[in-house]
Amino acid sequence: KLRWLSRIVLKSLGVKLRVIYKNRKNINALEREKGIIFVCNHQSNLDIPVIVSALHIDVGFVAKKEMKSWPFFNIWMKRSKCVFLNRENPREGIKDIKEAVKVVKDGYPIVIFPEGERTLDGEILRFKKGSFKLATETNGIIVPLTLKGTFDIQKRGEWKMKRNQLVTIIVGEPIYVDSLSNDEIKELSTKVREVIEENYKKIK
Repeated sequence: KLRWLSRIVLKSLGVKLRVIYKNRKNINALEREKGIIFVCNHQSNLDIPVIVSALHIDVGFVAKKEMKSWPFFNIWMKRSKCVFLNRENPREGIKDIKEAVKVVKDGYPIVIFPEGERTLDGEILRFKKGSFKLATETNGIIVPLTLKGTFDIQKRGEWKMKRNQLVTIIVGEPIYVDSLSNDEIKELSTKVREVIEENYKKIK
Protein backbone atom coordinates (compact mmCIF):
# COMPACT_ATOMS: atom_id res chain seq x y z
CA LYS A 1 0.00 0.00 0.00
CA LEU A 2 2.78 2.45 0.90
CA ARG A 3 4.68 1.56 -2.26
CA TRP A 4 1.56 2.25 -4.31
CA LEU A 5 1.08 5.61 -2.57
CA SER A 6 4.75 6.48 -3.05
CA ARG A 7 4.56 5.79 -6.75
CA ILE A 8 1.43 7.93 -7.07
CA VAL A 9 3.27 10.85 -5.43
CA LEU A 10 6.24 10.50 -7.77
CA LYS A 11 4.01 10.10 -10.83
CA SER A 12 2.07 13.24 -9.92
CA LEU A 13 5.37 15.16 -9.96
CA GLY A 14 6.51 13.57 -13.20
CA VAL A 15 9.55 12.05 -11.50
CA LYS A 16 11.70 9.81 -13.70
CA LEU A 17 13.09 7.23 -11.28
CA ARG A 18 16.27 5.37 -12.21
CA VAL A 19 17.38 2.51 -9.93
CA ILE A 20 20.87 1.08 -10.31
CA TYR A 21 21.99 -2.05 -8.47
CA LYS A 22 25.71 -2.69 -8.04
CA ASN A 23 24.81 -6.36 -7.65
CA ARG A 24 21.10 -7.19 -7.71
CA LYS A 25 21.77 -10.87 -7.02
CA ASN A 26 23.56 -10.10 -3.74
CA ILE A 27 20.75 -7.82 -2.58
CA ASN A 28 18.05 -10.34 -3.43
CA ALA A 29 19.93 -12.99 -1.44
CA LEU A 30 20.01 -10.95 1.79
CA GLU A 31 18.51 -12.74 4.79
CA ARG A 32 16.14 -10.49 6.70
CA GLU A 33 16.60 -12.37 9.96
CA LYS A 34 20.23 -11.21 10.02
CA GLY A 35 19.04 -7.62 10.18
CA ILE A 36 19.18 -5.21 7.24
CA ILE A 37 19.93 -1.49 7.60
CA PHE A 38 19.82 0.73 4.51
CA VAL A 39 22.04 3.82 4.90
CA CYS A 40 21.22 6.77 2.63
CA ASN A 41 22.26 10.37 2.12
CA HIS A 42 19.45 12.85 2.81
CA GLN A 43 18.46 15.32 0.08
CA SER A 44 14.78 16.15 0.46
CA ASN A 45 11.40 15.26 1.93
CA LEU A 46 10.89 13.30 -1.29
CA ASP A 47 13.65 10.84 -0.31
CA ILE A 48 11.17 8.63 1.55
CA PRO A 49 8.70 7.98 -1.32
CA VAL A 50 11.65 7.51 -3.69
CA ILE A 51 13.26 4.86 -1.49
CA VAL A 52 9.94 3.08 -0.90
CA SER A 53 9.28 3.03 -4.66
CA ALA A 54 12.80 1.94 -5.60
CA LEU A 55 13.36 -0.98 -3.23
CA HIS A 56 11.86 -4.40 -3.84
CA ILE A 57 11.15 -4.96 -0.12
CA ASP A 58 9.11 -3.04 2.44
CA VAL A 59 11.17 -0.84 4.76
CA GLY A 60 10.70 1.35 7.81
CA PHE A 61 12.61 4.52 8.69
CA VAL A 62 14.34 6.09 11.67
CA ALA A 63 13.13 9.68 11.68
CA LYS A 64 13.31 12.64 14.03
CA LYS A 65 10.36 12.82 16.41
CA GLU A 66 9.27 16.17 14.94
CA MET A 67 8.01 14.32 11.87
CA LYS A 68 5.16 12.94 13.96
CA SER A 69 3.41 16.29 13.50
CA TRP A 70 4.23 16.84 9.82
CA PRO A 71 1.12 16.77 7.58
CA PHE A 72 0.91 13.76 5.26
CA PHE A 73 4.35 12.39 6.21
CA ASN A 74 3.25 11.53 9.76
CA ILE A 75 0.43 9.31 8.45
CA TRP A 76 2.78 7.80 5.89
CA MET A 77 5.45 6.90 8.42
CA LYS A 78 3.14 5.68 11.17
CA ARG A 79 1.67 3.14 8.74
CA SER A 80 5.08 1.61 8.14
CA LYS A 81 7.41 0.34 10.86
CA CYS A 82 9.05 3.67 11.54
CA VAL A 83 10.82 4.69 14.73
CA PHE A 84 10.71 8.33 15.77
CA LEU A 85 13.98 9.31 17.43
CA ASN A 86 14.09 11.78 20.31
CA ARG A 87 17.38 13.62 19.77
CA GLU A 88 16.85 16.10 22.60
CA ASN A 89 16.46 13.56 25.40
CA PRO A 90 19.35 11.04 25.48
CA ARG A 91 17.46 8.61 27.73
CA GLU A 92 14.44 8.56 25.43
CA GLY A 93 16.77 8.39 22.43
CA ILE A 94 18.33 5.18 23.77
CA LYS A 95 14.84 3.68 24.15
CA ASP A 96 14.05 4.64 20.56
CA ILE A 97 17.22 2.97 19.28
CA LYS A 98 16.37 -0.19 21.24
CA GLU A 99 12.95 -0.17 19.58
CA ALA A 100 14.60 0.13 16.15
CA VAL A 101 16.99 -2.73 17.01
CA LYS A 102 13.99 -4.93 17.83
CA VAL A 103 12.29 -4.04 14.53
CA VAL A 104 15.43 -4.96 12.56
CA LYS A 105 16.03 -8.18 14.49
CA ASP A 106 12.41 -9.14 13.82
CA GLY A 107 13.31 -9.17 10.14
CA TYR A 108 11.99 -5.76 9.05
CA PRO A 109 14.61 -3.60 7.24
CA ILE A 110 15.13 -0.03 8.42
CA VAL A 111 16.45 3.01 6.54
CA ILE A 112 18.62 5.58 8.33
CA PHE A 113 19.85 9.01 7.24
CA PRO A 114 23.15 9.39 9.13
CA GLU A 115 23.59 13.06 8.22
CA GLY A 116 20.77 13.75 10.68
CA GLU A 117 19.28 16.47 8.48
CA ARG A 118 18.63 17.32 4.86
CA THR A 119 21.44 18.91 2.87
CA LEU A 120 21.29 22.66 2.27
CA ASP A 121 23.32 22.70 -0.95
CA GLY A 122 22.98 19.21 -2.39
CA GLU A 123 26.35 18.05 -1.08
CA ILE A 124 26.65 15.12 1.33
CA LEU A 125 27.12 16.16 4.95
CA ARG A 126 29.27 14.47 7.58
CA PHE A 127 27.84 11.18 8.86
CA LYS A 128 27.17 11.02 12.59
CA LYS A 129 28.85 8.00 14.19
CA GLY A 130 25.94 7.55 16.60
CA SER A 131 23.65 6.81 13.65
CA PHE A 132 25.50 3.53 13.13
CA LYS A 133 24.66 2.27 16.60
CA LEU A 134 21.66 0.51 15.05
CA ALA A 135 23.97 -1.44 12.73
CA THR A 136 26.50 -2.34 15.43
CA GLU A 137 23.80 -3.27 17.97
CA THR A 138 22.13 -5.65 15.53
CA ASN A 139 25.46 -6.86 14.08
CA GLY A 140 23.53 -6.95 10.84
CA ILE A 141 23.97 -6.01 7.20
CA ILE A 142 24.43 -2.46 5.90
CA VAL A 143 23.31 -1.62 2.36
CA PRO A 144 24.54 1.80 1.18
CA LEU A 145 22.01 3.82 -0.82
CA THR A 146 23.10 6.81 -2.89
CA LEU A 147 20.34 9.25 -3.81
CA LYS A 148 20.56 12.14 -6.25
CA GLY A 149 17.89 14.33 -7.81
CA THR A 150 15.33 14.88 -5.05
CA PHE A 151 17.20 18.03 -3.98
CA ASP A 152 16.38 19.50 -7.39
CA ILE A 153 12.68 18.81 -6.81
CA GLN A 154 12.36 20.38 -3.39
CA LYS A 155 15.12 22.14 -1.48
CA ARG A 156 15.19 22.32 2.30
CA GLY A 157 13.02 25.13 3.64
CA GLU A 158 10.98 25.41 0.45
CA TRP A 159 7.47 24.15 -0.29
CA LYS A 160 7.68 24.72 -4.03
CA MET A 161 8.39 21.57 -6.07
CA LYS A 162 9.85 21.22 -9.56
CA ARG A 163 8.31 18.73 -11.93
CA ASN A 164 9.73 16.23 -14.41
CA GLN A 165 13.08 15.71 -12.70
CA LEU A 166 15.35 12.66 -13.00
CA VAL A 167 16.03 10.94 -9.67
CA THR A 168 18.71 8.26 -9.38
CA ILE A 169 19.22 5.80 -6.56
CA ILE A 170 22.19 3.43 -6.45
CA VAL A 171 21.87 0.30 -4.30
CA GLY A 172 25.39 -0.59 -3.22
CA GLU A 173 27.08 -3.82 -2.22
CA PRO A 174 26.09 -5.10 1.25
CA ILE A 175 28.51 -4.72 4.16
CA TYR A 176 28.34 -7.49 6.76
CA VAL A 177 29.03 -5.93 10.15
CA ASP A 178 29.72 -9.30 11.79
CA SER A 179 32.69 -9.80 9.46
CA LEU A 180 34.36 -6.47 10.32
CA SER A 181 37.28 -6.05 12.70
CA ASN A 182 37.05 -3.69 15.69
CA ASP A 183 39.13 -1.11 13.84
CA GLU A 184 36.86 -1.35 10.80
CA ILE A 185 33.79 -0.89 13.00
CA LYS A 186 35.33 2.28 14.47
CA GLU A 187 35.67 3.67 10.94
CA LEU A 188 32.31 2.35 9.73
CA SER A 189 30.61 5.74 9.34
CA THR A 190 33.57 7.07 7.34
CA LYS A 191 33.72 3.98 5.13
CA VAL A 192 30.00 3.98 4.31
CA ARG A 193 30.06 7.72 3.59
CA GLU A 194 32.99 7.23 1.20
CA VAL A 195 31.05 4.55 -0.70
CA ILE A 196 27.95 6.74 -0.97
CA GLU A 197 29.92 9.83 -1.97
CA GLU A 198 31.91 7.92 -4.60
CA ASN A 199 28.67 6.67 -6.17
CA TYR A 200 27.14 10.15 -5.90
CA LYS A 201 29.95 11.65 -7.97
CA LYS A 202 29.43 9.04 -10.69
CA ILE A 203 25.74 9.91 -11.23
CA LYS A 204 25.24 12.01 -14.34
